Amino acid sequence: MALGVVSAQAADDTDGTITVTASNGTASHTLAAYKIAAYNSGMYQAASDGTLDKTTFNYIVDSKDGDAIESALLSAGISENASGTLTKAQEGLKKLSGDDSWGNPNTYGYQAGTNTRNSSERKFADALAEKISSTDTATKWTPSYSAPVPAVTGTNTFSATLPEGLYLILDTYAGSANSTQSVPMIVGTTFANTAITDSGNVGTVTLKHTTVPITKEVVTNKDGEAPNNDPCYNTTDTVYFNLTTTIPNYDGYASDPTLNHKNAIRQLSIIDTFEAGKFTDQTVVSVYDTTKSQKLTPNSNFTTKAESTTSSATDLNKLTIDFERLVNKAQANTTNNLGQAWDGWESGDTITVIVSGKLSTAATTTTKDSTAGTGADTQGNNNTVQLTYSNNPSDTSKVNTVQGPIVNVYTHEFTIHKVDAAGGNLQGATFQVSTGGTALKFTKDTDGAYVVDNDSSTATTDLVSGSDGLIKVKCLKASKDGVTYTVKETKVPDTYLQAVAPTYTVTLKDKFDNDHTNPARSGTATEAG
Repeated sequence: MALGVVSAQAADDTDGTITVTASNGTASHTLAAYKIAAYNSGMYQAASDGTLDKTTFNYIVDSKDGDAIESALLSAGISENASGTLTKAQEGLKKLSGDDSWGNPNTYGYQAGTNTRNSSERKFADALAEKISSTDTATKWTPSYSAPVPAVTGTNTFSATLPEGLYLILDTYAGSANSTQSVPMIVGTTFANTAITDSGNVGTVTLKHTTVPITKEVVTNKDGEAPNNDPCYNTTDTVYFNLTTTIPNYDGYASDPTLNHKNAIRQLSIIDTFEAGKFTDQTVVSVYDTTKSQKLTPNSNFTTKAESTTSSATDLNKLTIDFERLVNKAQANTTNNLGQAWDGWESGDTITVIVSGKLSTAATTTTKDSTAGTGADTQGNNNTVQLTYSNNPSDTSKVNTVQGPIVNVYTHEFTIHKVDAAGGNLQGATFQVSTGGTALKFTKDTDGAYVVDNDSSTATTDLVSGSDGLIKVKCLKASKDGVTYTVKETKVPDTYLQAVAPTYTVTLKDKFDNDHTNPARSGTATEAG
């Protein structure tokens, strides 16, 4: 709101400007200005210091707007009598513009984190906005003058030249941009009287919209302590992902601790999706409000749901972590075994979720000399994340869905080819592959390749060459420094010298660069992904 300094107009120039700065961008926002009152054109004057001489200034309310203005002022606790030529509405606006009750601008005139209005300007603005949107003809306000405030191409601003006066600015938000809809704003136009050289902040206001990040990266362990900039694994290894968001600014939003009233229930959910068929055992490992160092407990502060994105009933590759209980400070529900939600959080707190999944034996392996792609890389095994959150202060059931980064994890392969002295293929040779002195266990896939499998009871350490002399060994970890595997022949084909059994090593190396289409963290993207 910009009521602390009021503005006026001169007889020879009755236009002023309003500029709205949208610090989080103009995408998907449309602004409209509704005139509350004009300035007393040609009557106001400049003081000796170049500021407005407030004793010469009055608001002029159109008769069509008077009842709505008076009613909204009453909602703000302001009731003034008519005086001389000034109506009750005009005297009330003078009182409102001189009432320095705005308080903390970060709360937009609300009690922090609530839709409880704690300033008269906020009560007035919201009351007017409700009258414009009302479907009740008895209370609906159709302003005598309105005009769009268009976005300025190439900037994060909206600007309009309007008849001098005091305006209600409303934001309609519809689109895919990561943003909330702004709460109603009140601002006066700039002065048309050029004798007023010190105009303060009149004619400018900041759009009250916020954005909520959702980031994701592969991390080295279940504590999420460090990004894994070399995201490569054996199959059946557990992969950990760190999902990070912040609690939205809910100033102006209703909340319902009973969770019974749809339009008053705040929404906040993270939806994490593993590539179908490429991971198993998807699990939420831990959830924290890291700003407050508070561990969040399931069924009190959040609930989880696992489901499949395919027709498979067993591939529960989609995890939803729903923070509805947390952000509404929900009451306990003993019937459904739900505990009282923690109420110590604040808007802007960082929420960190660690999820894990085992890389499946059906994982995609990269091939020698292949080049990784961006986004959902066809050479890798991808994991995506989305965020949904309430984006409309007047209806919390309306939500934004924000696509977060897509990160990939990788696994590799090599081939053993057993031949005789003349180069002919040899069938029936048995090999073992080990690393760090431990023989790896394998099962066969549908193509006959051997796949690392530490979970199957039928897994074997013995790899046997086929009629083509080949053994394809798949789903192996590599690294930028190299992972070395020892290949040892343990049984030579019949009729060949049993004492001549080779042992040799294979080193698998990879190199990862930052996928700039998928920043892992806002401002400090690592190479992970």
